[in-house]
Amino acid sequence: MRNRPEDQLEQLLDVTVKELDIPDQLYQEAVDNYEGVGTWLCRRDEDEAGAGCEIYPQGSFRLGTVVRPVHNRDEYDLDLVCRKDLAKESVTQAGLKEDVGADLAEYEQAAAASASAPTLKEGDRCWTLVYPGDRFHMDILPSIPDPEGAPNAILLTDRTLRSWQHSNPIDYAAWFRRRMQQEFVELREAMAKALRRDVADVPEWQVKTTLQRAVQILKRHRDIFFQGNPKERPASIILTTLAARAYHGGGNLYEVVADIAGRMPSLVERRDGVWWVPNPVHGKENFADRWRAHPERAARFFAWMEHINTDLADLTGGGGFDRVIEKLAASLGEAPVRNAAERVGAAMLAERAAGRLGMAAGTGMLGVGAATRVRDHTFHGDPAPRRRP
Repeated sequence: MRNRPEDQLEQLLDVTVKELDIPDQLYQEAVDNYEGVGTWLCRRDEDEAGAGCEIYPQGSFRLGTVVRPVHNRDEYDLDLVCRKDLAKESVTQAGLKEDVGADLAEYEQAAAASASAPTLKEGDRCWTLVYPGDRFHMDILPSIPDPEGAPNAILLTDRTLRSWQHSNPIDYAAWFRRRMQQEFVELREAMAKALRRDVADVPEWQVKTTLQRAVQILKRHRDIFFQGNPKERPASIILTTLAARAYHGGGNLYEVVADIAGRMPSLVERRDGVWWVPNPVHGKENFADRWRAHPERAARFFAWMEHINTDLADLTGGGGFDRVIEKLAASLGEAPVRNAAERVGAAMLAERAAGRLGMAAGTGMLGVGAATRVRDHTFHGDPAPRRRP
């Protein structure tokens, strides 16, 4: 147990992020389902000489920044790319999308007898498989290689736009990982040592760096802030890109989140009167392009950034542990923060039982080895919390 008020805030944030992350079992279920969909979509292509097909995740699942939905009725969103190795001149956007949709309709029909059978829906850029139980859905984006881009660049369909849309989720994920590579390697090695395994046997998705956890906190704060008007909330790709650019390594989770949030607004560029958040692996793509038609979204982004910076500063304003819990719950949601507080409280009780817990003079925060002993009592005046697994 650590003894400074800042350490307790760090511990509370650390446990809260674990509460916000997708449960391991559900993550594995999502992976199993997307691999099944991929096998189905590419089954014909593998039998045709010269044809190629690949299914892979993009977005938060690939980056390790998935965040639990604010409401239990909401679903996790798994974004997949379905890349067909076809020449641009040999297919149209509509034709490609229709082809992938037909294969997915067959998949839906073939799986209909299963209790976990998904339902197929169409969107502007993708097809969506919605799974029962309101747990998660998959957005499958039809694509082809981009002949004018990097080796991993792709072109996406869009029903509302005439031109193919450029993207490169593989290289973007590689760029994001480079921003945290040293810590990732160190954490993975430490985990392997603790588990007495080879490093290669530790799944990458189980390793969470400070940058990944910071992005999860930022995304959760955004989701709470924009609950009343989710259409105005900044896209995750904007948030993630700015956070990764702002990240310089070092510091605990609170310090990193506060530093990133302080830097992010200044990283939004202004080019000829247009707000720009450039794609780091495709400089001509502007992630904030939709702010042109919706300038209110830019205004709301900067309002949100001001709000989160104020909230972060308030967390270290003193007033005791209960006050920190209340402020964090208002920013990140009651359930995950209260659950985290119970777990931190259980650890405090264990330290108190060992006779090593005191109150730091003048702060009201609890800490090991502080000057003033504290009488035994339950965490919030309630029965002692049960330990969570």
